[in-house]
Amino acid sequence: MSNNKNVNPFHKSIHFWGQLTIAIALLCTLTIPLYLTFVLGYRPNSSDIISGLISIAGFVGIVWFIEPISYFPTLGPAGTYMSFLSGNIGNMRLPVIVGTQDALGLTPGSEEAEVAGIFALISSTFTNLAVLAVVLVAGQVIVNVLPSAILSSFNFALPGILGAMLVMMGSKIKVPNLVALVAIGVASMVFIRFVPKFLPASIATPISLADTGIIAVLGILYSILSAKKDHTTESAAKA
Repeated sequence: MSNNKNVNPFHKSIHFWGQLTIAIALLCTLTIPLYLTFVLGYRPNSSDIISGLISIAGFVGIVWFIEPISYFPTLGPAGTYMSFLSGNIGNMRLPVIVGTQDALGLTPGSEEAEVAGIFALISSTFTNLAVLAVVLVAGQVIVNVLPSAILSSFNFALPGILGAMLVMMGSKIKVPNLVALVAIGVASMVFIRFVPKFLPASIATPISLADTGIIAVLGILYSILSAKKDHTTESAAKA
């Protein structure tokens, strides 16, 4: 990789195979929905699709833009394709690359660090698949022998995770902004629950089903505006 003339062909090959594999994965992902829709005839209502899209976008929509931009300097072109194809970027792929680069004393963004990251991602992906295969085979066996009291406790797993994330986010927000976010959530919930009764069914149904996503979108917008305001205030104070 010390010869710069080999960098462009190397990256061209990465982009070709990366885009090809991502396209194949996209087609494979759409296979089952297309089969259910056009072969078996299961067609969801447009209101269900819209409400589901709003709910999902409200929680992770901002991540669709932030993650590729923030992770690219460390992952590089090849690492970006591989990571977004295999998943678990923040909690598995990125730490593996950073750990490998630190262990080898490489500078992030360099050609050597990019190559080392590729091999680290390959090892991480195969290890992940091996562990996942064991869990899939043995997991059901373990679940079958667990007492019902333990199985019922799994119902608290998702609320516990979301609650921990909420506490982590809330602890970093100033008290006035946190109060404003709670007020926005409560007001939005009341508005969404009562106002749709006066709207046409085609509009009321998506709003009612996507209430959580709508509240999340409003909260994100307020957080962005308040962060921008705080940044402007701090910049003016330093000046």
